[in-house]
Amino acid sequence: MQLLTIIIATYNRCYMLPRVFNSILNQKVNETFDFEILLADNNSTDQTRQIVESFLPQFKNKLHYLFEPQRGKAFAVNKAIKESRGDILVFTDDDVVADESWLLNIVECFRKHNCDGLGGRILAEYPKHAPRWVKDNADILTGPIVLYDYGMNIIPFAKPMHEFLGANFAFKKSLFMEYGFVRTDIGPGRGTLGEDTELINRFLKAGKKLYYCGNAVIWHPVEQNRMNLKYIGMWNVGLGRYRFIGDEHGKIDPSLVYYFGMPRYLIVQMFRDLLSLLINIFNKRKFLIAWIDLSRKWGIITEIRKIYYKDHV
Repeated sequence: MQLLTIIIATYNRCYMLPRVFNSILNQKVNETFDFEILLADNNSTDQTRQIVESFLPQFKNKLHYLFEPQRGKAFAVNKAIKESRGDILVFTDDDVVADESWLLNIVECFRKHNCDGLGGRILAEYPKHAPRWVKDNADILTGPIVLYDYGMNIIPFAKPMHEFLGANFAFKKSLFMEYGFVRTDIGPGRGTLGEDTELINRFLKAGKKLYYCGNAVIWHPVEQNRMNLKYIGMWNVGLGRYRFIGDEHGKIDPSLVYYFGMPRYLIVQMFRDLLSLLINIFNKRKFLIAWIDLSRKWGIITEIRKIYYKDHV
């Protein structure tokens, strides 16, 4: 019988845990697989442990509590990977609701397509009074709005598809043993994003077979504090910082012209984005595109300036 390990990292969100636990309790299973859950508590100070313990009788030894004192989601996830017993590791968030056939369809995708990993479909669960402009532009707000939707099909992963989101992906455990764990120098707690993206790109570069599994569905809530320009900007600044660290390997090009530690070409591009913001003040979609582009460039510049001034002191 095949064993799956569901890994959930959490920090001070005990009030959300019953959602995901109850949806896992409602999973359809068959005689071909079983699962365990590892709840990795990243140094929470709320009632996380008590909530987990209250669910232990219902899960009948399938639910296990891990405590990771070192702050940073990657540390908690990596501890769970090391402690896992399953040969397939399924990752999700502490606030989701999973479709009742979520695990069943994940297992079926691995078996039918002999893949090394997969990303499932993530649908946004909006609060009652979510702004219309957020719903209408969710496709370009993916990230601040946790959404990953290429339909119900099951297809090989290929660009220009976005990399899977950590709220709903699964990999063979052997990949982590061979290619390393989640990087701890990027991601939540480090001022950047991209730990999931970097992991997936690492597996792709190694030639691993990844699939999009559209019938492995979860619903992810959209938090009220994410639906504003400030949060959208901050999120994309973090993405910009990651892209410089990941794509440019954290190195600046000495052949470029710099003003106050900023490459001239990026200054020019940012002025164009600012102009686009002004021109499209009444066109929400174009305004958002310009705001996202501007924020990402500022994230890149933030990292470049740190290195520039370090090298020029």
